[in-house]
Amino acid sequence: MKRTTIWIGAAAALAVLAIFSLAACKKAEVETKTLTVIVSEGVSGSPAAGDYTLEVGADQSYAYTLGAGYEKLTVLLDGNAIAASGSFTVSGDHTLRAYSDDNNEYKLIVAVGAGVIGAPAAGTYYYKQGTKVPYSYKLADGYKGLSVKVDGVEAEASGTLTMSEDFVINASAEVKYDIRSTPWKLSESYNDGSSFEVTVTFSGTLTGGTVSDSEGGAGIYEFVDDTVDFNLVFPNVTYVYENGDFADENTMNGTCKRYQTADSAVAGTWTAKRITSGVAGIQSGGSKNKSRN
Repeated sequence: MKRTTIWIGAAAALAVLAIFSLAACKKAEVETKTLTVIVSEGVSGSPAAGDYTLEVGADQSYAYTLGAGYEKLTVLLDGNAIAASGSFTVSGDHTLRAYSDDNNEYKLIVAVGAGVIGAPAAGTYYYKQGTKVPYSYKLADGYKGLSVKVDGVEAEASGTLTMSEDFVINASAEVKYDIRSTPWKLSESYNDGSSFEVTVTFSGTLTGGTVSDSEGGAGIYEFVDDTVDFNLVFPNVTYVYENGDFADENTMNGTCKRYQTADSAVAGTWTAKRITSGVAGIQSGGSKNKSRN
């Protein structure tokens, strides 16, 4: 008899767990959408301006009235005129606008990531229809790859938006690789069949400074946005390395040329790999300090 009681209790507990699990699943399956409400000056009512999360299928009521001194009240649901008060069924993302006279307003959402400087700052703004809103962004020190998107489409870093619709600006950047942190093994190959491998070291700031190699060459580097350019100067020959692009944090590639005089340049390509094991670069193909032009 006792064993039977235990069995019934266990079965009941499992049934309760199943009910709770089913309820949790149903709750997780509820679909929600966003209602954006924009209310201009001269209008009062509910819901107030803002963003609301609503369940699909729910009925949403609204009611707006015109303030004193204003002549015309317009209420739009997803761009279509509706009554000043009533309700609608949530079927997706919706925009509800209530405005007086010609004071229709549009919404500007701005997201600004780390490493980006400019205006407007991150936030949500409302502008009267037809307002021209300038924007401009640039990189902060230590960042690269500025990306400015308007409504998800790549745009210029600065420009002007005419508020005839809602807009979203998203400005972002990536952390710039620090080429100074360790030496690099520089491998270069030229169209005349010569090749060299040396160790190069960058010293200065993230954006520029001096560079030297294990063969005694010295020069300057410039790291603009996400491209590295540098040179190495010897008594008898000059090396120029351009368009340094990163395959990853520890590898960059570009084009190069070697010359005694500008009209006798030999073109080539170069690859640099960050040295993390302390192994020195190995020279090959002859001394860089001797011209092969």
